[in-house]
Amino acid sequence: MINFTYNTCKQERFLSFPGLPKGRVRLLLMSPEIPELCDAMRKLGVDVITTHPSFTLPQPVRFHPDMLTCYLGNGRMMIPESENTLQTKLSRFDMQTIFTQCLLENQYPKDAVCNVLSIAEHVFYNPRSADPEILRQLFSYKHHKVAQGYTRCSIAVVNANSVMTADQGLSKVMQQAGFQVLTLEPGYIHLPGYEYGFIGGCCGLIAPNLMAFTGSLNTHPDSDRIKKFLQGQKVNFIELSSGALYDIGGLIPLKEWIESPKDSESTEGEA
Repeated sequence: MINFTYNTCKQERFLSFPGLPKGRVRLLLMSPEIPELCDAMRKLGVDVITTHPSFTLPQPVRFHPDMLTCYLGNGRMMIPESENTLQTKLSRFDMQTIFTQCLLENQYPKDAVCNVLSIAEHVFYNPRSADPEILRQLFSYKHHKVAQGYTRCSIAVVNANSVMTADQGLSKVMQQAGFQVLTLEPGYIHLPGYEYGFIGGCCGLIAPNLMAFTGSLNTHPDSDRIKKFLQGQKVNFIELSSGALYDIGGLIPLKEWIESPKDSESTEGEA
């Protein structure tokens, strides 16, 4: 377990850029499907907003935040108009919700209207699936069209310059865009109902230099490569459970502490 100490004056703000906290994460959005993971996050001092199931989506992913939302930064969240319960939850934390142009559907490509990756003023998306209003909101970003419709959940964002993915096409496009990419072997991430899940769905940054994983990295054959890559990017890791890696639709950080915390005691995994 990690214990954190903070300055007595705790000030918070919304993340400016999706998935890239500048300080310790204060609030994040995640699926409640595995309660132990939510409990582990709260024990780290991170408040959790849990998603509400969308009965439009296929059962295995109906709680997944990377299917239900697209965080734009600065407290703005894109959601389908059908997700009014989630909108109510987000509004309690002063989130501004903007409705997607497209309705969410239960089959590809329209189940993936929100599954767009924005990172460091770049946006990667499949034009067949990505919602036009999301792309309009991100008009000033550099746009990159890709074949993968589940773009966000296929990518684990390590920092503003580096990512991990098992998707060969995404890996090539992101390298061409100037990102450092660790290309992984597909599979070994559990998503009941599907053959396997995706790397972006089982992790997320909870500080600029700390990535949380839903399970043990040692259950993945590329464990050593992942740890070495994280170490090269000066990013540590923490495992929320000792079991398998589960794709729960990602850990979506929303708010961060302005005052950087000082770790009083740390036992996170050595990246």
